[in-house]
Amino acid sequence: MISIRKKQLKVFEDMTMFEQRILCHMLPNSFNNITLRNDEESHATVRNKTMQDFKRRMLKMKLGQYEAEIQHYESLYEKELSIFESEIYGNNSPYQISHVNELMHYLKTYLYHHTKLFLFHIRYKESRFHVKLLRKQRRHRHRSQLSTEAIDVYPQIIVDVPNVSLNSNQLDYLSRTGQLYFYLSF
Repeated sequence: MISIRKKQLKVFEDMTMFEQRILCHMLPNSFNNITLRNDEESHATVRNKTMQDFKRRMLKMKLGQYEAEIQHYESLYEKELSIFESEIYGNNSPYQISHVNELMHYLKTYLYHHTKLFLFHIRYKESRFHVKLLRKQRRHRHRSQLSTEAIDVYPQIIVDVPNVSLNSNQLDYLSRTGQLYFYLSF
């Protein structure tokens, strides 16, 4: 049962690390290396929008695969636990049932705490990974070549106004998750 739970938590760890990559705008190379045929440069915005939608669908599929695998291991875990319970209860006399109940309680408590310990380690690794990604993102932020090649999956905010009535703090807040474009119309 513990080995099944370890496999499940390993998949959960991989999924959380993948989510951190998404949050930090640092997708794996397999997502950034996707290209569409570049027939016409005049339709660059349409091509970028299509690429962005395609990447979002791929991300959704990948996260769905992680969730399905976690659910599979959860069902295996529950099945093994129920088989173990039925074997223990089936081989004991009625006066030993209270001892078996106590044993099952201790087993479930042990498994619960074991799982919590694994989750604690996963969250610790996740926070360290997040910091590493943010550092890497800051180093690469100044490279304009990298930012122009990769099409981000986050929506871009475009504001078309006659004049900008926001102060610098408000503009920074709006643009903290991605690129922000202002088109001043006169």
